[in-house]
Amino acid sequence: MECPRCASTHIRKNGKKSSKQNYICAHCGRQFIDSDEQQGYPEAMKKECL
Repeated sequence: MECPRCASTHIRKNGKKSSKQNYICAHCGRQFIDSDEQQGYPEAMKKECL
């Protein structure tokens, strides 16, 4: 896992947010949640709605 801002791999756990693990970058201080979930609707559904 790496930081989305600086790409550092020096990451620490930093509690939980909405029952998901929260992380903090030891290099730049950015807090983030590592999620593989796709956000938004799939392209097929967008086209169908239009």
